[in-house]
This record gives sequence, structure tokens and C-alpha cells, in this order.
Amino acid sequence: QLYELTSLFSSVDVGDYISPLAFGMAVDKVADVRQAAIKALSGCYLKFTSDNGQIQMEVFLDDCHRVFASSQDWKLRQVYVNLCESIYKLHVDTPDQYALRFLGRLLSLKEDQVVNVRLSLGTFIYENLVNNEFYIGLSDDWRSQIDECLQILLVDHDRDVRAAVGGVYQARVTSLSSENLNDDSDSSIQNNTITLGDEQLNQS
Repeated sequence: QLYELTSLFSSVDVGDYISPLAFGMAVDKVADVRQAAIKALSGCYLKFTSDNGQIQMEVFLDDCHRVFASSQDWKLRQVYVNLCESIYKLHVDTPDQYALRFLGRLLSLKEDQVVNVRLSLGTFIYENLVNNEFYIGLSDDWRSQIDECLQILLVDHDRDVRAAVGGVYQARVTSLSSENLNDDSDSSIQNNTITLGDEQLNQS
């Protein structure tokens, strides 16, 4: 409902009331709440863009970078990737404008220590930011940075990340003889969990 409300109020009111509420929801422990918050935040961004709310936009971008992209919590860094994707799909920015606002922080996550973050990043970039008009419309420097990011993810130690950016997926060995193999470098996505060596991280 917050997303729909953003179109009913001024950019000042959205910045003062709806945006802070959405940011609060975005750090919730429940994944579904975070997803709803991402949609609401993209609605705030759309409002600030359409109303040319420059002050509100500056505060919004600063909060996005501070709360999400620079967070010590991997789930919030993943929220940043998902929010960047949601905002990208609004198609309200020129390629370079979007790049200036988001790509620098986004591409810096290519070497994030958590597989979930790199996987979300690789999937978003490979499926949305290359081989299309957006990519063609970028300046040479931004295209080079995207290419470098994909090259790094193509040789990622995790098989799912490699597959997400067009690498060859290698099926997990399931024979009994593989039980003693060291498979710490790969993740397995099953039942909404990511397995990292002996650890499991709940996606929610």
C-alpha cells in the first residue's frame, strides 16, 4: 500500500513520512517485509524523479548508500542490489544518470564475502544491464566497469554465481566417493537456503 500512497502525496510529504517508514521496513528480519519495502522505496524514487524533488532525492540516495550498500549485514547489501533492480525497471533515468547514482556502489559488491549478495548482483547485471539499449547508452567507462565486474563473477569460486553470469554450470557430485571432497567453495540453493561449507544462511 505504501507504493500506491507515494503517488497521492507531494514529494516533500513522501520524503518526510513515507520514505522513512519504508526504510524502516527494509531492515526488517522478515524477507517478505523487506521485499514490500523495496517496492515502496522504488515508488518514493519515482515520486522524487517525477516531481524533480532534488533535496528529497539527495537524502534518499544518501540513505540508500548508508543503510544498505555500506551495511555490515549481508541481507541489507542484498536489499541494495534488489532496490537497484527495482529502480532500474522504472526506466525513468538515462543510462549515465542511473550509473552515476547507483552503479559505483553496486559494482563494488562484486567481491562481497557473501555468496547471496554476489549471486543477486550477477543475476541482475547479466539479465538487465548488458546487451541492450541501456548498455549501449552508457559511457565507455561505465561499460568497462560492468565488463570487469562480469569477468570477475565469471571466475567466482561459487558455481551458482558463475552460472548466473553465463558461466558453465557444473553439477554437484553426488556419488558416495565425493563425500570427502572439499566443496567449501560452492553453494547449494535448496529449500530457500544457501549452503556455505558447513554453514547455512536462511535467505529470509
